[in-house]
Amino acid sequence: MVLAEWPWPDGSWHNACPMGSILKRASLLLAIAGLLGAGCARPYAGPKTLAALGAGLLVAGGTTWVTGDHENHGGVAAAGMATTALGAIAMFAAGGWLAIGVACTEDPDCPRTEECREIPAPPGGVPYHQCMPRQGP
Repeated sequence: MVLAEWPWPDGSWHNACPMGSILKRASLLLAIAGLLGAGCARPYAGPKTLAALGAGLLVAGGTTWVTGDHENHGGVAAAGMATTALGAIAMFAAGGWLAIGVACTEDPDCPRTEECREIPAPPGGVPYHQCMPRQGP
């Protein structure tokens, strides 16, 4: 089955596959990627998984946006732009979540394999604490 043939004899670009079928496949692939990414992103699995899903949304949304704009399909372009914005928001949220997750005041705040360490600040700054991998014995 040919998904796309470009350009057609009249010089236009057309998908040979209906949009609903492509959206179903894309959502299934995103769901599988999210589930696979969730299991192997230790420590801080939540923020890393959200960042991975955000990156996928950025790529899918950007591609949809460009395709919709190129094909003069305003609705598809708008959906792509919204998906791209959602992906960017997810990426920023993941960064904030990760920053909150690595902040600590003492060792019990960190995962088992990490310890809370003071990070020195430049002159005039305030030092902060961050979870970092434990040093070997």
